[in-house]
Amino acid sequence: MNEVKKFDLTTRLKNVPLFSPFSDKQLDMLSKVGIIKSLRKDCTIVYQNGPGDSFYIVLSGRVKVTILNENGKEIVLSILQAGDFFGELSLLDNAPRSASVIAVEDTSLFLLTRNRFCQLITDHTDIVKIILREICIRLRNANGKIESFAFLDVYGRTIRVLQQLAHNQGIKTGNSITILNAPSHQELSSMVGTSRETITRIIKILKKNKTLISYKGRKIVLSGIT
Repeated sequence: MNEVKKFDLTTRLKNVPLFSPFSDKQLDMLSKVGIIKSLRKDCTIVYQNGPGDSFYIVLSGRVKVTILNENGKEIVLSILQAGDFFGELSLLDNAPRSASVIAVEDTSLFLLTRNRFCQLITDHTDIVKIILREICIRLRNANGKIESFAFLDVYGRTIRVLQQLAHNQGIKTGNSITILNAPSHQELSSMVGTSRETITRIIKILKKNKTLISYKGRKIVLSGIT
């Protein structure tokens, strides 16, 4: 029995913000119509410009949403973790996938086919509001990333990414902000659009000026980031 089969799926779905309006009975019904998928690290889940026929929810692990620039270099738009979802755009507009999604560690997903997804948003209009709110957040983040590439140097772009991480998943403790499940140096470099070596140098500068207190494993502690 693989790992994803061992937990109570209904309980896991209850912890997904998208399904907060659901009763236990509705969650139980939902768990029976979805498909559980387990993926190894580095496995590509969806391909940019590929057909979109499923909606995905991350149950455990982490995935990165990426595009390739004109030079073929990978740019990470975001990193999603347990409770996050993706794949909704292609199901809503019937267009090809706008980005690739790749597992950055062993990951478990809950997916709904197009027909199940359409039935879900028809029966539960509250979900549409949550999805639209998330799409708006991602659009604003994408606009911010485009602006930073146009007007900011690599140092400024790094600060912008750290600000987004602090805002989206930071925990305020006194005068500092702690980011758990933070990106690695390599992942951060892809989010900023630079090399890992450059990110390492910038991290040293940020530590020297006390903006970044520590960056160990997947935990970042920041000070002075708003």
